[in-house]
Amino acid sequence: MAKQSALARRTVIGAMWTIATGLGARAMGLAGTMLLTHYVAPDIQGEVNGAQVAAYTAYFASGLGLGQYIVAHPDIDRQSIFNATVYYLTACLLAVSAVFLLREPIARAIETPGMVTYMSGCVVAVVLERLSYIPDRIMIRDMRFKEVGVRNTIGELTYTVSSVGLAMRGWGGNAIVAGMLLRALVRVVITVPAVDHREWLTPSPLSREKARRMLSFGIPLSLGSLANFGSQRWDNLVMLRLFGERVGGLYNLAWNLADIPASQVGERIGDVLVPSFAKLEPERRKGALIRAVTMMSLLIFPLAVGLGAVAPTVLRDTVFPPSWYDAGPLLSVLAALGVTRPLGWVIASYLQVHGRTRSIMVLEWLKVAAIILGVGALGVVGGPLWACAGVGLAFGLHALASMALVRRVSDIRYVELLRPLVRPLLACVPLVLAVLGTRAWLSGFGDLPRGVRVFAEVVAGASAFVLAVLVVAPAASREFLGTLRGALRRGR
Repeated sequence: MAKQSALARRTVIGAMWTIATGLGARAMGLAGTMLLTHYVAPDIQGEVNGAQVAAYTAYFASGLGLGQYIVAHPDIDRQSIFNATVYYLTACLLAVSAVFLLREPIARAIETPGMVTYMSGCVVAVVLERLSYIPDRIMIRDMRFKEVGVRNTIGELTYTVSSVGLAMRGWGGNAIVAGMLLRALVRVVITVPAVDHREWLTPSPLSREKARRMLSFGIPLSLGSLANFGSQRWDNLVMLRLFGERVGGLYNLAWNLADIPASQVGERIGDVLVPSFAKLEPERRKGALIRAVTMMSLLIFPLAVGLGAVAPTVLRDTVFPPSWYDAGPLLSVLAALGVTRPLGWVIASYLQVHGRTRSIMVLEWLKVAAIILGVGALGVVGGPLWACAGVGLAFGLHALASMALVRRVSDIRYVELLRPLVRPLLACVPLVLAVLGTRAWLSGFGDLPRGVRVFAEVVAGASAFVLAVLVVAPAASREFLGTLRGALRRGR
């Protein structure tokens, strides 16, 4: 029992560190994104985004799930880790080389010829990032979450400062690519020495049996990771083809803003849960999953719904230039309809520890298909806003399918997973009403200094949610606050 209690404390503290550093890194990235809108036009950013998507598709397609294998199997030997490193780096070089050679046909397929200019730098950045990944996974395996978070934050700070600085000097889209290169290089320099090189670079024979075991676990998971990436970025390619570089650039900005609650909170929770679930006895994992869903809903629902509510004010009342105001409605739809997305990540962490990697792969590819079809079909019918609604619909279907699979694996009823979601979602109704009421009230004051309106809306919405959730979900709120206070005391 004492061991389980210590593991729970490490899990909560690890979640806090990864979320905090992730939010810090994302805040810096967001600041950089906002500043870049003053120096890089939407159409140029659309072209750079096309090149990034192509390069990172190669990155995820060649992962083979080996990093996840290391995290989920904390007792594997050094020979296995060395084998994983060799396969991991070799697959990356082959994949990015193929994408680079096919860069012009890819650009023609999505009718974005300007992306070819940026492909070389994006490909090199991807290769550099791959060099630091195995040491990073080893640190996560060892639950060194604080160190991982700090290093990722340093990398994001490097990207923000360098890309904005070079954009101010007139580098245009190349400033973004240069920032990617410097971020990847810094991560290599600060991450690789943090892990004993003997852990992953001790020369060992390549074992066919070890390869079979790792790849049978990892390849389905890798295909699932590729699909997860595709669900986040391939829709950008559809938007580029349907509506051109400008709308593609606006959509990319809206997606990056809407993605903050999901990726920087939900995904970080998922990173912490995999090693934590792996160390729990099987009979205790069911309760841990339900508690994780509860924590996720209390954190993400107000962030996602609140961001959707304040989106028009965020674009018009902060630092964005008028050329980007049209991203506001896109952001509202993407943020509000993305509340179900992190649920799939939490469930995927649970299924991964149970060895259901093929099931994760199938779920992720179904989600990709739903997103591409939803964006494409609804975009053709109703334009960009309908295309954004297609993304939210796809995430909702993925969450329902994930819950159905958990029911089969662990006999967890739908109601056990849905119950923690209902009350926090109801508490978001007063949040939205408070934001809209504050916006209507401030409209009678005429011109106000920049930032006043968005600050007032955020404060009103946050206050309304806190009061509402304490009323409609008192037990979950008390448990969450108690866990948070305990983690803070132990962290100190």
